[in-house]
Amino acid sequence: MLSHIEEQIRAFETKLYDIEDEPEKKSMQLEDVATMGLMITSLLDIEKVLSAMMEMAIRMVSGEVGCIMLRDNGSLQTKISWGPDDSAIQSIKMKDDIDVATWTYQTGETTVINEFPESETSCGNVQALIAVPLTARDKHIGVLIVVNKISGGPFTDDDQMMLETLVRFAAVAIENASLLEKQLKQQKLEQEMTLARQVQQALLPARSEALAGAIIETVYRPAGPVGGDYFDIIKLSGHEFMVIVGNVSNKGMPAALMMAVIRSVFRMEMGKNIEIHQQISDLNTFLCDQVLKTENMFISLTYAYFNLHSRSCTYVNAGHLPPIHYSTGDSDIKLWKTGGIILGQFPDFQFKSDTVKLKSGDKILFYTDGISECEDGHGGMYGRERLHQFVVAHGDLPTANLLQKILADVDDYATDLGDVQTDDITALLVEIQ
Repeated sequence: MLSHIEEQIRAFETKLYDIEDEPEKKSMQLEDVATMGLMITSLLDIEKVLSAMMEMAIRMVSGEVGCIMLRDNGSLQTKISWGPDDSAIQSIKMKDDIDVATWTYQTGETTVINEFPESETSCGNVQALIAVPLTARDKHIGVLIVVNKISGGPFTDDDQMMLETLVRFAAVAIENASLLEKQLKQQKLEQEMTLARQVQQALLPARSEALAGAIIETVYRPAGPVGGDYFDIIKLSGHEFMVIVGNVSNKGMPAALMMAVIRSVFRMEMGKNIEIHQQISDLNTFLCDQVLKTENMFISLTYAYFNLHSRSCTYVNAGHLPPIHYSTGDSDIKLWKTGGIILGQFPDFQFKSDTVKLKSGDKILFYTDGISECEDGHGGMYGRERLHQFVVAHGDLPTANLLQKILADVDDYATDLGDVQTDDITALLVEIQ
């Protein structure tokens, strides 16, 4: 009898010691989790974060296999899996036939399943499962899942507590790694765009040119890192030169690449003795057949050949804003409209040219719609009529001054928009001396 009582006392003492030790054990476990969590948050590569998190989670709860799913393009995608495949997880259903991963993600609460009838899953070796939501900045970003204990037993409250503590660190690490990855991609894109801008700027001619008998001034202000506007000045001889000003319907890199193609074609065609209206017709056919593959992209441009000996200019206007010819003698303007439609959409179109006589003091302004379609804070456009009137009023100014005044008037018109420029601005002014 006494022996039995002594055994009970010893058992009670053992249990009491276990109870006394339990807080210390849990404290040590939490310290271990916190230490591992700090290790995870020090990682800046998302693949390394996920691998470390998976390894720690399985080791902490003595799990067999597991996976981590993250939100990607509006749905959960498996980012790392140590064993279970998507079909096994998707076959485990909760209420309303929602799979366990989606359920945990949507509810934001840990799911523990310790009794798992084989008939409810297509994966017969699932005996227990714990799914913990990953939450960062009050947003659900994914789910951590561990399947089966090595011992074959159930997942405990301690297991749940340790995994929930771990994922709090891990979610922050995932967010930090994702942000860093986005920043690095953005930096790379910005570097590429800067390089593209440098290349594009290098392809453009000097801002001012002085020839024997003419002065040329230019302004080029792209709205973004690269622009869809294009201009070129090609000297053919001491008294002959070509001027090209154009605009691609799109913006950014596609437009910039298209303008590089146009420049190359013109430069190759310069040595050929072909009438300029035929050059534009051939260019249009080439663009339609070989380059432009979408109805949403087209090109407008004006192509002009100046001969200073004959004091004349032969031009083709391919759907572009008509250049403004200011005649100093009568202080009037003429618009150069002859040519045809936009390039790149109608392959069989035949363009026409026109020849205009010039005299000393005449000025010709080529420009793009970044000037005429500049808007004020109320959505009103600067407009071609206002530009025409401005050239008539100030056409006798020196070339550089006139161009500066035009741009200053456009900028003043858009004052309400601050420093925001919504379209590329290009202007080229030729003065006959």
